[in-house]
Amino acid sequence: MAAAQTLRFAPLPLEDPKIIHEQIGGLIDFLAEQAEVPIQWTHFRDYGDLLTAFHEGEIDLAYLGPLPLAILQRDYSHAQPLGCFREADGAPHYTCSLMAYADDNLFPSEIQGKRIGLTQPYSTCGWLAVSEMLRAAGRRLDGDANQFTYAGNHTKAALGVVRGRFDVAGVKTAIAQRYAHLNLEPIAESQRWPGFSLVANTATLSAAMVARLQEGLTSLEDLEHKPALAQLTASWGPQVRHGIVAPRDCDYAAVADALSYLPWPIPGAPIPDAPILDAPPPEAPMTPEERITSLQRASGRPAEAAAPMTPLAEARLQAVQQP
Repeated sequence: MAAAQTLRFAPLPLEDPKIIHEQIGGLIDFLAEQAEVPIQWTHFRDYGDLLTAFHEGEIDLAYLGPLPLAILQRDYSHAQPLGCFREADGAPHYTCSLMAYADDNLFPSEIQGKRIGLTQPYSTCGWLAVSEMLRAAGRRLDGDANQFTYAGNHTKAALGVVRGRFDVAGVKTAIAQRYAHLNLEPIAESQRWPGFSLVANTATLSAAMVARLQEGLTSLEDLEHKPALAQLTASWGPQVRHGIVAPRDCDYAAVADALSYLPWPIPGAPIPDAPILDAPPPEAPMTPEERITSLQRASGRPAEAAAPMTPLAEARLQAVQQP
């Protein structure tokens, strides 16, 4: 393996590097062993940078959500999905939820003049899913006096509601469930989107290497009939431990259809101009206070300039601080 060409892998930019390594590191190590190739992680600030690097041949393999994959495939024929991952219930698809603080008793039809937290412009649970959920309730993400902000990832979007920065936020449903103990509740749910995929760049990888990667992933199909592999994957993150299904069984057409009503360019999407970032060393998890400070910085206001917290915001902060 040491003499093999290094394969350049890009994880999704919706979690901090330490978390994403914990979530899919086991899968990538398994794939490197199966394909007999070393794999180097390369992190990006956002999806726009990742898609540009993939298109320019700087990435060989990426872990992508359905919307970024559809955007990439629209004008780059060398993006080949190798399969989509099953959710905890075994389904090869997932949904997004619109989250609100339970005590606010907010209904989707009442979202007017609200502050809405989105993940990233190219995130499926960002503009695409949130605008869909609001449209079903007769409301508009880019209208009804609503204001949206890109928080950067699902965690920041959800905690932004707890902190009082957002009234509602769009988050992947499986991730949203982690914050139920903070009194966050889903008030709307999107249609089903195909599961996250590993995508090979056939312009930079040989057909033989793509076949080896595909063979390794194919072994993760039907885990219920493979006790040894099921035991191995049980220690992986929940996003990938339940196995994978072949590309033909992933409903990518649902996202391609959604592109027909998605505004382009997506409002608020940055111009991709940031350089590729080297993978930083793992960092200690942020404390709730550090996460809140991070949210304040993302909003453009230093912590000392933040307005005094209301009693409700104080109560939410205390909830975050609970173990």
